Amino acid sequence: VESFKEICENLSRIIQLRELRPGFPLWSSKLQQFISLYGFCFNKNDHLKLIHLYLSVLTIPNLNYSNAKACFDMIGELLNKSRLITRDNLIVDWRLFYTWAKLILFNKDPSYSLIALPIDIENSLLCCVQCCRPYFSAASTQEILDEFRPWLCPFDSAFRDAMCFLDLFLPVHLPPDLHDQGFKLWLPELLGIWESVCSNPEWEQ
Repeated sequence: VESFKEICENLSRIIQLRELRPGFPLWSSKLQQFISLYGFCFNKNDHLKLIHLYLSVLTIPNLNYSNAKACFDMIGELLNKSRLITRDNLIVDWRLFYTWAKLILFNKDPSYSLIALPIDIENSLLCCVQCCRPYFSAASTQEILDEFRPWLCPFDSAFRDAMCFLDLFLPVHLPPDLHDQGFKLWLPELLGIWESVCSNPEWEQ
């Protein structure tokens, strides 16, 4: 098994040179193998650098879906033990994953065989977002509500999409001192919608 230093050096070189194929998935798999064998036996600074590295790769224009899936898997792996990284150490921009969610969850091209999505990329994205949600900024709840409130008409087909995105992105594990910027902004409103629509609509399934 390659050393942690060698893995990091190769990942860094690949990103700097923007030569993702074939090195990026190769060295990402080696990092995953290293973690599975030795756990997180590196310091917090290196841990955070790796997370930021994979987040930065997701911002590369026209990144292919295979490399995106590698990022989702590795970010999920690196954030799997939330006790190791606190909100003071890391803030993740939810809009980065919103961009990818629109590309993956609501992409019509695969049904017409125009593109081939990697197997299980949806699950990789969903698991990654779940691991990242505790690190969304304190302002993210309001930003998410501002984005999707205009879609919240129970008689519009967009309502189901809005509920899907709200379910995916709303951070529900904020610390108590941020509850006023968290669930208290949306819980009464959404409960009111649920109580007023009694016809077992599709978005409730």
